[in-house]
Amino acid sequence: MADEISGEYAAYEYESLLKEMLDRVPDDLDKREGSVIYNTLAPCAFLLAQQNYMLVYMIQLLFPDTAEEEWLDRVCADFGVERKAATNAVRQINTLDSSGAALDVPLGSRFQIENVSFGLTEKISTGQYRAACEQAGTDGNLYSGTILPVDNINGLGSAELIAAPLTAARDEETDDDLRTRFYETVRQSAFGGNIADYEEKVLAIDGVGAVKVFPAHLMGAAGQVGIVIGDTQGNTASDELVQTVQSEMGTDGGGIAPIGHTVTVKTSTDLSVNVAAAVRIRTGSSFATIQPVVVQAITDYINAVGFTDPTVFFAKLQAAILDCHSDIVDIGTVTINGDSKNLTLSKAFDSYQVPVVGTITVTEVTG
Repeated sequence: MADEISGEYAAYEYESLLKEMLDRVPDDLDKREGSVIYNTLAPCAFLLAQQNYMLVYMIQLLFPDTAEEEWLDRVCADFGVERKAATNAVRQINTLDSSGAALDVPLGSRFQIENVSFGLTEKISTGQYRAACEQAGTDGNLYSGTILPVDNINGLGSAELIAAPLTAARDEETDDDLRTRFYETVRQSAFGGNIADYEEKVLAIDGVGAVKVFPAHLMGAAGQVGIVIGDTQGNTASDELVQTVQSEMGTDGGGIAPIGHTVTVKTSTDLSVNVAAAVRIRTGSSFATIQPVVVQAITDYINAVGFTDPTVFFAKLQAAILDCHSDIVDIGTVTINGDSKNLTLSKAFDSYQVPVVGTITVTEVTG
């Protein structure tokens, strides 16, 4: 924002203010630098310049396109839009005795892996528990495998943190994401069960980060509405989250769905995207150094494909590879799932595909 302010503030800078003040002093008086008049007016011009800068800065904070942090919160709140807070992941922890058999342990028992800890909140079945992450944010989604107890638990041989979250967590919404959502909210008319209404209300449910609404004419029957959801990361949602959203829909106007609408909620299916890429590197460069950079660039592109985007673009993938390292001078054969062309994703209600990173193979072009 500083660059934007400096442009508007240029006319009110110290030198301009001081010159304007000195111009108002008669020329038959000494107003050269170091004179009594100059030394009297200079501090006043400096303070006015500071004040003008702050006034311009305050104006920027009053509008959604330039507001930041708590000021953006206040602008959005006037329209009923609030920043999404970070949430806590809910995971499954399985507990075993020393022989590997399922073991019941007390609710409230705490476990830790890396920098995150979990407390058992509910028994699913023998030796299986729902566990709430004690730290808010996406770190609670990351780890899996063997997890160590914080408390002394009699008879415990080992414990395992299951990879797929029951409810994925999200980080606090960024300014850019909040601003985008604010504009989407105020610029569309959400009313009476139209697509915008469903999108707004479903995205407000904890754990939902992406949604696609299929109206009746696409579902093939009057009053039928299909909803496909993704978790906070835009990935396939858990069965538990799907059931939560389905319950929120209600029946006969008893939930989000208006009277006359029958809503079916599903989630997406993962489509593994396997990429093979050959790169030509500058003479003297190390392929061992460049190879992981290319893998990361391919991974980032696939992960950036949006929940509703229908295509993994071949040309964009090539561009991501070429641009990821200055020592890559050209690319050879690049394939997506075996073909050197765009990968089209199914976006039908019964088969709604979202790309996930599969096998990535990077080789060097020689000769």
